[in-house]
Amino acid sequence: MIATSILHYLDYVQNLDYLAAIVKSVSSVELDNIINGLLQSENYETVSSTCLFIRDLVLFGSQNPDCEKFCQGYSESSIVKTLEQLLFSPNHFIRKEVVYTLGKTYSYGSLPMLNQAFSALRDIDPILLPRLIGEMGWLGTENFWAFLESMTTSQVYMTRWAVIDVLSEFIGDDARVQDQLFQNKFRFTEQLRRDSNMLIQSEAEYEYQFLKFRSETYNLSKAQRKKKRKDLERNYKPTFRFAHISTAFTNYLYTERLTQYSVGEFEAFISNMTQGYS
Repeated sequence: MIATSILHYLDYVQNLDYLAAIVKSVSSVELDNIINGLLQSENYETVSSTCLFIRDLVLFGSQNPDCEKFCQGYSESSIVKTLEQLLFSPNHFIRKEVVYTLGKTYSYGSLPMLNQAFSALRDIDPILLPRLIGEMGWLGTENFWAFLESMTTSQVYMTRWAVIDVLSEFIGDDARVQDQLFQNKFRFTEQLRRDSNMLIQSEAEYEYQFLKFRSETYNLSKAQRKKKRKDLERNYKPTFRFAHISTAFTNYLYTERLTQYSVGEFEAFISNMTQGYS
């Protein structure tokens, strides 16, 4: 009954009364056990629905007195341990859901396991890396740029290409004073525009030129900036971006009901999509 209610939470999203009714209906230990059982089902739809329930209960539950105990004990609960174990699930979609959930529930204590997941998945699940690195950055990992450095040295070109997508997730850099975030973006794109892979070169060159545009044109008139931006788009806009390619491949996996992939399969998919590109 409780498990069914958790899975049906999708029909009651952000309904605090619905969340509270579930929490009140069983003991804390029983609720944790039920949630852990759902997470360990190995079924993506079940895990996804359960993760949604967890995220909203943690994020909004503090607004309801009946949910406070769960929220206060969540970070040290067995649920977090189960989520951490699922970082190494053979199912790509489950891994992605778990990474998102750990990040959005402020699971700071999970950073060591997320670091381990990065080491294990860097060269076998490149389409997960932007989400993984993004959540690690959100949680305040201390060696953020070292992870990107590691990606740029990978023999798997899709892993190197994913760096550009990671960089695009981090906004707020100041092009006028060229703060540290801006400088790091510039450094990585400058490096990747010289990559041996043409797809990486193309997207990195565009991002590099866009950063230059932002830093060199902020004092121009609106009309001048508009003209230069049009020139930039015409001359450097890439035909293929990692974000678009990875989304297309993810859709392919989902449509074909595939839960995992090899980098060889991803590379073949890219080759098919970019056939004739040079």
